[in-house]
Amino acid sequence: MKKGLALIAVFSALCLFPLFAEYNRLNVPDSTIIRRAVADKWFNAPLSELRGYRSEIRTNEIGERFQVRLEETAFQYAIIVAPEIQMNVDFYTEKGMESRVVAEYPGDACGSWILYCDSTTGKATKIRWYFTQNSDVYVQFMPDRNKTLGDFVIDNCYASRSVPVGIIFSQLYTASFANVLQITENSFPWRYAEVHTGDYLPKMQMIGVIRKNLNRISYADDAAYDENGNPVRISDGQPRMVDASERENKTLSLSSAGFVKWVVDGLIEPISGSGTFMLPLVQPTMIYDPLSYAGMKEESEGVSFMLDWTRNLAAARFSVQTHRNYRYEDSGVDVSIEPFSSEMTEKGIMQTAGYIRNSGYAIARLRPVLYVLGVTEPTYCYLAAIRRRYVSANGTAPELYKFDQTAVIFPYFDKNGRFAITVFENGTEVPYNTFVNKYKNAFVHLTRVLASEKFFPLGVDAKEIPDPQSR
Repeated sequence: MKKGLALIAVFSALCLFPLFAEYNRLNVPDSTIIRRAVADKWFNAPLSELRGYRSEIRTNEIGERFQVRLEETAFQYAIIVAPEIQMNVDFYTEKGMESRVVAEYPGDACGSWILYCDSTTGKATKIRWYFTQNSDVYVQFMPDRNKTLGDFVIDNCYASRSVPVGIIFSQLYTASFANVLQITENSFPWRYAEVHTGDYLPKMQMIGVIRKNLNRISYADDAAYDENGNPVRISDGQPRMVDASERENKTLSLSSAGFVKWVVDGLIEPISGSGTFMLPLVQPTMIYDPLSYAGMKEESEGVSFMLDWTRNLAAARFSVQTHRNYRYEDSGVDVSIEPFSSEMTEKGIMQTAGYIRNSGYAIARLRPVLYVLGVTEPTYCYLAAIRRRYVSANGTAPELYKFDQTAVIFPYFDKNGRFAITVFENGTEVPYNTFVNKYKNAFVHLTRVLASEKFFPLGVDAKEIPDPQSR
């Protein structure tokens, strides 16, 4: 009887920890057999002994090479099992600059497995696993008495935190990533990891068209084009005078609001035959208390103008794509997802504010939200209304929060699965980090707009449309 139970136990262990480079649906490089081979030497040795080891290069069953090495910091050390990555590196030689392909083993590459230990006690504190081409995204596991707890992290924000995982911590030393997917299938949001790069072609088409036409756009206050492509003032919808050279050179003069209308009109006109009408775009989408400071300032300052403008533009796009007329409040265009519970900060783990109604997201926490949107809504781009705080010159008046700028944001994954964000604002392309630093401490409200390869903004010739698959 005992012999039979022993055989069952051995069979179960083999099922849990297969002896081959097991396939996983995310195609993460598998180091299982390598970790099994080095476990006794590397994972259980004291730090004093590990310091004498040289890094090792080992190969798994399908020829993928991994490096096993030790790295130390002030209070902890890490045993890293990292896959080989081929990288182009520029070298200075006697003949000048030369580019060579070299093998590197980044600790945060897709497939890297890291065991962290306390330098004083030598006890294991966590295992971290990287499973995408984006080093800000990973899962990690911590021992907690006789339990194992797991986190799913995106850009320092917890999509899942301290979730009990049904596996002994030490078993993760030799578990495959397929095992991890199986045991956390219902506790981790793996939908945030399933990227299908072919879904982003409409966005890439739009980005290419906008980029190609930015040199035709100049900034002008209060400037847009109406549904027929005629230059008008946004403030009253009346015609505005433009220089004759604008028509001759096919250039455009646009304000911040006019620019996002130009983008959305490029999606609407191919379906409806005209752009969006001006009057519906300025209809209020939120009501302030008329006795509040913001309510008293709304008419003179246009406190929520950019929020109303982007919401109504997104609703117009939704109406055209569904062939039904939707008002903003019935369109569902607001982005209000709450994918995170807390985040890592310099002061420790803090609760995440997330979405605030009629304000949006704190810009400092926007990137992980865009990552999730990039995965879960691959065919959408976003109109951003930016809300900033204003203080009176003498500091005596109450603070005023005003939506005064807008942008178009495209979160996407490139053909290699790397996450990227493209931002267009005021007729220019702005690096994402520059965008964040420019509006530090602001809030960004997002409305979703369905992207399309049938994108023909005012003044764009269909013959000039680039092939998105050529980039």
